[in-house]
Amino acid sequence: MGFAVSENHDTKPLIQPTWHTFLKRWCASWLHWPRAQRRASREDWLFNGTFHEASRGVLMMAQLFSIMPVCGILAKDPRKLRFSYTAGRAFYAYFCAIGIGFLTTMSVYFFASKRYHFQKMVTAFFYCYNLYAMYRFGRLGQRWPALMVKWTRVDDSLPPQKGLFERAVLAYRIKLCSIMVMALSLSEHLLSIVAAVHYSNNCPAVHDPYEAFFKSNFAFVYYYFPYSTWRGFLTKFFNVICNFMWSYVDLFVIVISMGLSHAFRRINAHLFLHKREKMTEQFWDEQRQKYRNVCDLVTTVDDHISAITMLSISNNLFFICVQILNSMNSRPTLVHTVYFWFNLIILIGRTLAVAMFAAEVNDESKRPIEVLRTIPREGWCLEAKRFAEEVTTDTVALTGLKFFSMTRQLVLNVTGAIITYELVLIQFHKDEASDVDLCKLKRMDTL
Repeated sequence: MGFAVSENHDTKPLIQPTWHTFLKRWCASWLHWPRAQRRASREDWLFNGTFHEASRGVLMMAQLFSIMPVCGILAKDPRKLRFSYTAGRAFYAYFCAIGIGFLTTMSVYFFASKRYHFQKMVTAFFYCYNLYAMYRFGRLGQRWPALMVKWTRVDDSLPPQKGLFERAVLAYRIKLCSIMVMALSLSEHLLSIVAAVHYSNNCPAVHDPYEAFFKSNFAFVYYYFPYSTWRGFLTKFFNVICNFMWSYVDLFVIVISMGLSHAFRRINAHLFLHKREKMTEQFWDEQRQKYRNVCDLVTTVDDHISAITMLSISNNLFFICVQILNSMNSRPTLVHTVYFWFNLIILIGRTLAVAMFAAEVNDESKRPIEVLRTIPREGWCLEAKRFAEEVTTDTVALTGLKFFSMTRQLVLNVTGAIITYELVLIQFHKDEASDVDLCKLKRMDTL
């Protein structure tokens, strides 16, 4: 059988578009009046319980600082997400990447060309880290639409969430965590500015306070270029983006971990709700398939963000070690002392938060065994046995480039390493002080 073919050939011939047509389309897509904001309706405040809808605010906040330039993040349907190299947010990301790349080049050159100094190396590491993080988020943005489509399919296959509160609990948890992390990051950055201004005002060589601030904080730039207002503005603008990205990497790992652990939690809640009922083999087969889908989602997500997880853990450990090393030095003012300890507490707290939220994925993946162990002998079946074997034998967790798994054991290892490093530094500092005192006594004896 075939379709009837119309003999009417009155259609217009196909005309190849010229460069005039492409120019008109480009102008129509860029040069237009912004749409008027509509009033929010009740549907805008309702949630369907998917991770894509819960994480929209975090992605929108990131795009203000040139991260994850994905279009359509406010749409409830993940199929409307798309990544475009020619979108306005993509050009904004290119501009910021060029600026951060310039600061990275200057900091590395300033460290390598002059006498090697530890603080210069820390500055170069900070900008190299942020430039690579921007690259990783750019690569992730290309795969984000397909990842969100798969994640939404898995969310739809899970047991249904009853009530508006259950569907909105993930979004509210993510919002609360994002506000806390970024508020602490903003407080830390403002405190660093206060400390820098307080220090630069005491410099007698420079009379302009703005010039003194920028030259003292960005010496790797103004050692080679003369200071001007627009250079100072751009330098500080890119520095603010780097400070935001420094905290956003940790926040992103936390948000992803919350989404994955919430998917396991939905399965566990359904199992605990029906554990007193007589469960058939078909029931265990359905639950095992849902559990397997979430495990496959964890593997897929880990393939996309394992480099970002490695960045988060390595960066936090490096700066904790740097701050512990700097704790042996004296501070010039009280403001510097407050900023130092506030920064160290935030670093340690953020590192533990990343490790604990990421370890929650592994913890929730092991909880179905609590229900499987309560199955009576007459209710045991082949599908329940397969389900129990998968839960007990598989290691479901996020990883750092497959080098380590984010479990609670990692939290203990990291904490033990930090405490050991602190004790070694304290002992080294005591030995150094005793050697200095011994040298003084020897000099007094010779005199």
